[in-house]
Amino acid sequence: MSNTKETNRWLILTFGMICMLIMGICYTYSLFQPYIMEHFSVDSASASLPYTIFIAVFCIGNFCGGVLQGKMDLKKVLVIGYVLMFGGWMISAILPANMFWAMFLTFGGMFGIGDGIVYNVIVALMPKWFPDKKGLASGLTLACLGVSATVFSPFVSSWLSNYGYSKSFMIVAAVYIAVGIFGTITMRAPAPGFMSDYVATGANVTTKKQYTLQEAMHEKELYTLMGLYFCAVPAYLLLSAIFVTYGADKGLTAAMATLGVSVASLCQVGGRFIIPTLSDKVGRKAAFAISFLITAVGVALLMVATGAMYMLCFWLISLSYGGCQACFSPIVADRFGTKNTGTILSFTMIGFGVGSVGASLLAKVVGTTTAFICAGAVALIGILLVFTLPGKKKEA
Repeated sequence: MSNTKETNRWLILTFGMICMLIMGICYTYSLFQPYIMEHFSVDSASASLPYTIFIAVFCIGNFCGGVLQGKMDLKKVLVIGYVLMFGGWMISAILPANMFWAMFLTFGGMFGIGDGIVYNVIVALMPKWFPDKKGLASGLTLACLGVSATVFSPFVSSWLSNYGYSKSFMIVAAVYIAVGIFGTITMRAPAPGFMSDYVATGANVTTKKQYTLQEAMHEKELYTLMGLYFCAVPAYLLLSAIFVTYGADKGLTAAMATLGVSVASLCQVGGRFIIPTLSDKVGRKAAFAISFLITAVGVALLMVATGAMYMLCFWLISLSYGGCQACFSPIVADRFGTKNTGTILSFTMIGFGVGSVGASLLAKVVGTTTAFICAGAVALIGILLVFTLPGKKKEA
């Protein structure tokens, strides 16, 4: 591989990291929520609904992004995604006070689909440029997304306090259109045959066959990966949503709560980089097994933990959750080829969507403690699923 190609692909990775960092501004939604409540005269539960819809629609946008990449140029797909992202925020900014329901369509729908499309394009692109370092490339990209809320929270807080709801939404819309122009200019797929002579060595074995989604749907591994996505979600989503309130009975002070949330964010970011990078060395199966084991241990300790130990449990679960999320793109590329990674990856995310909704419903039906026990059991099931993955992919 020439030095030019080596330089180009690292530049593409850097540009992708920048795009991911900026597109994560939406994860500061909790800062917008009080202003949404005031502008539309709605309660807290209602004000959170657009974000909940966004998370659900995001999975649909992922699938759309994968399908569109098979039908048109990558840059055109990015344009569609970024225009929807911009429109979702800009239209939300100018909604009158009596049209809160429209945010379900603008922020939840338009922005959710657009964000999912762009996410899918960038995440699917990195393994194509880095067939020899899929875990590293995916980990760095998703780590930037994970740290985005921490980086942009001070800016968003300043915008809101100085300009209020509407102008702050407009500012974010402007930021998204700016990064959209940047991303559309800088993101590109590698030339056909790029690193085609690369032969995987060590713990990870890759396939030469470039599966379509239809072909992948006949492979049981696709459904195993969907199951792993499901298993990776419940423990983290349950605890992250109630960390402070649940910790009130476990000796968690206000200062500890702040420290716990801050460090957990860093752990999730660290997991998104450390575990997929480790997977390049020890294998995807081992990396997944380690992640699920950490989750199971964290949940087990959570049952008896108080004070500092309670915070440690949250940090462990955050680390493993971030690591699992960043390992899916590399393993899909390993098992099914890089050409249609976006479409196939988005299909496995059905597990993510079901796990997210299921975790919330489970807590309401059986109670918090029982829900955590179930989440720990699900993590153990994840370990079992990992070991059903074959060591090698049969060549077709």
